[in-house]
Parts: sequence; structure tokens; C-alpha cells
Amino acid sequence: MKHRIATITLCLLVAAITGRVAAQDGWYLRTNLGFAVAPGLTIDARDNDWGTKCDKLSNPGLAETGPNDCLSAPPPAQWTHEVGRGSGVQSVLALGFSWNDLRFEGEYLYRTSTHKQDEGELQVLDVVTQEKQQQELETLEGGLEDLMAHSFFVNAYYDFRSDSPFTPYVGIGVGVARTSLDYYGRFQRNDDPAAISTFEDPLLKARLAGTTTVGRHKMNDLLAAYQAVAGVDYALSDKVGIGARFRWSKFSEFDDEKPWTQLRSHASSVGRGFDVMYGVSTSGLMMIGASLNMKYSF
Repeated sequence: MKHRIATITLCLLVAAITGRVAAQDGWYLRTNLGFAVAPGLTIDARDNDWGTKCDKLSNPGLAETGPNDCLSAPPPAQWTHEVGRGSGVQSVLALGFSWNDLRFEGEYLYRTSTHKQDEGELQVLDVVTQEKQQQELETLEGGLEDLMAHSFFVNAYYDFRSDSPFTPYVGIGVGVARTSLDYYGRFQRNDDPAAISTFEDPLLKARLAGTTTVGRHKMNDLLAAYQAVAGVDYALSDKVGIGARFRWSKFSEFDDEKPWTQLRSHASSVGRGFDVMYGVSTSGLMMIGASLNMKYSF
């Protein structure tokens, strides 16, 4: 008897799960949770430093300079470095409307990723810094730690409806992403005054030896974004469904700048009434993600 009851119960459960559930038109709420991966990218960086000899804080008397040497800022210093791939999480809250085989929705996407470090050496591009790198700079490093983005998309989907409770779909979306990068950079001069080639005066050499230039900020930018989505939903009832989805998202170029945390071991200034700024940019921001979702139809 017990076996017969268990068999009947199992049959009813299977019928409830596999039976056809009518597709619903109207409003729905969707939430997702999953993981996200991002490919490696190249960080391009620069600053508008006036140079050590023209820095009135490091060289108050502008010693060893000519009358025309410090009248204007030199070309910007430039460097670049590679950052390894990143991985993290994504979560979504979306409100949409279904109409026949089409769906339209507004989607909020939050995602984070932590990138691998030490994937490549920092490459100096300007001649002045290259000379210092060979002579007196003993540490040049930089990288990207965490990336975080708050994105808002408008999406359109096409549902492949059938008598099955499974509904595959494809979609596209456009939006904006408020993105932040935790960037750091550090340049340190040799502690030995004899290794300092910027100055000839031993006192100025000693003043400069061991000084560091450090930048560590959360850089921010508002990026345009677009994405392609594919997935499948499974109807548990006429109101509740679960599913899986995959997305590919691409973002416009990121660019932001901040004052140095410290410049040659002093404030980010050259004593001329303004901050020396460093900036970072990258055009390689992309995300591939997979997630599980739950949808509730009103």
C-alpha cells in the first residue's frame, strides 16, 4: 500500500512539473545571481608633472635650471601595463513586460571582479622617464585590483514559446554603467644618493634619494554599454519561473584622473598652485557572465 501511494504521489509530482504551463503576457519581476569573468586588459596611464628640477617643493631654488627651463609644463609622462583576467559576481533586478513572443525590460546589474596582478611589466613610454628608469628609479609598478560597476540596461527579448514549460530566448540591450577601478601605481627612487642622476649637487641628490610617487585611488567613469543575452526559462507555475542565462557585455573606453597620493614624497603639487594629476584609461572592458534567475509574473 505504501509503495502504491508513493508511486501515485511521484506520478502526480512529475505531471505537475512537466505539464504545460501557459505563457503569460503582462508585467514580471526578475532577479539573477551568478558569476562574471572579464578578459585581461591594457591600462594606459599618464600625468602632467612638471618634472623634478621644476618642482618648487623638491627644488625650492630651481637650482641647476636655465631661465627658460621651467616656463611651461613638459610633454606628459606616459606608461602602460597589462592586467590579467578578472572574475567575480553579478546580481540583477529587472522589471519587464511580456507581449506575445516579445519582452521588454529595464534591468539593473551590479557586478564586481578582481583582476590578476603581475601579468606584465610596467612599460614606460616617454623618453624622460625611460632615462630615469635606467639610472635612478628602482621601483616601477602599477595595476588594477577590484572593478565594480552599477549598470542600467534597456533590453528586448524574443521568446521561442511552445507547449513545453521550457522557453528559450535571445535578447539585446543598451545602457550605461557607472564603473570604478581600484588603481595603484608606485615609482620609487634609489635610496643611494650616488645613483641619483637628476641633480649634480650632492645635497640635492640626497634630498631626492628614496622619494616615492604613489597613486592609489578608486577611478570612476560613466560608460556606454551594450550586451547580447541568451537563456532558457522553466515555468514552475503560471506565475513563477526559474532559468539560466548567459550574457556578453561590452563597454566604452574608461578614463579618469586623480591627484597623486604623494608626489616625490610630498603633496601632489609642484608649488605652483595646482595639483599634479595622473590619469588612467582602457578600452578593453568586457564581461561574460552566467547566472540563475527567478521570474515572477504579476
